[in-house]
Amino acid sequence: MKTGGWVVGAGLLLSSAPLVAAEKDEPVMLEPSSPWNVNYADDYCRLGRVFGEGEQRTILIMDRYAPGDVFRLTLAGAATEAVKSGGEASVQFGPGWDAQTVRFFSGKLGEKLPAWIFAGNARIRPLTEAQQAQVAAEAAEEGLADTAPIAPISEADEAATTQLRFGPPLRRPLILHTGPMKKALDAMRACTDELVTHWGVDPKQVRTQSRPAVPRGSPGRWLGPDDYPRDMLINGMQGMIQFRLTIGEDGKPLSCHIQQSTDPDGFAKTVCQLLMRRARFEPALDSEGKPMKTYYLSAVRFTLP
Repeated sequence: MKTGGWVVGAGLLLSSAPLVAAEKDEPVMLEPSSPWNVNYADDYCRLGRVFGEGEQRTILIMDRYAPGDVFRLTLAGAATEAVKSGGEASVQFGPGWDAQTVRFFSGKLGEKLPAWIFAGNARIRPLTEAQQAQVAAEAAEEGLADTAPIAPISEADEAATTQLRFGPPLRRPLILHTGPMKKALDAMRACTDELVTHWGVDPKQVRTQSRPAVPRGSPGRWLGPDDYPRDMLINGMQGMIQFRLTIGEDGKPLSCHIQQSTDPDGFAKTVCQLLMRRARFEPALDSEGKPMKTYYLSAVRFTLP
């Protein structure tokens, strides 16, 4: 597995001073001040770039945990400091694609840099309302066998995407001029293909599969309120865990791996122990309709009322 490639170091730390204002309510538009960089990590692929200079320098990070069209965003820089607790932000690729609302947490990149860490997935072209309903139904139930698969983002769409706009809760919209995204996302795809290979799964089989692994019953029932780790509950601690299950040809998990976890680590052990015991699937099918080894990704949030 390749390592390294993009590290946020002292030279990229940004000032916490407010962005220089042009006119009230006009967008702040930033040009790239670094090339795209790809980081081949053990459990995810990271695409990153720096925009602007001086007090306006901003870092954009796009993470993918498997092949596909979705990614997790991180936006770091002075603009994010105004919102301390998190919430929902308007994210819009373009020009021309619809805006999407994505939940985020306020935090730090490294030790000093204010950042928004997005908890929800983003997509260049957001899903329509009908597609969102389909995804929600498939997550809540066994899956909808009579629904068509959601079309992937095309290479033409990626080439036509040249900017990323962050709106409310920013008082002044922030527009990052990315340039055509196709080459950067090609590099991301090469990384995710290598990632899957290291999980013992054939990425070509995944791309041509006739059916992914389908949960038996509702995944929402795999963990419940009674599974909240007692020590974490007593101490009022919350957490979010991104996990990966490797699924065998019989639909049973072969292994559970935590791809990313907020502190404390007490949640991660509980998640994998219970998922290995409770999660079951209809196996994935290859292009000829035969059961195949695959993976399943999701996240668990432990929250208090």
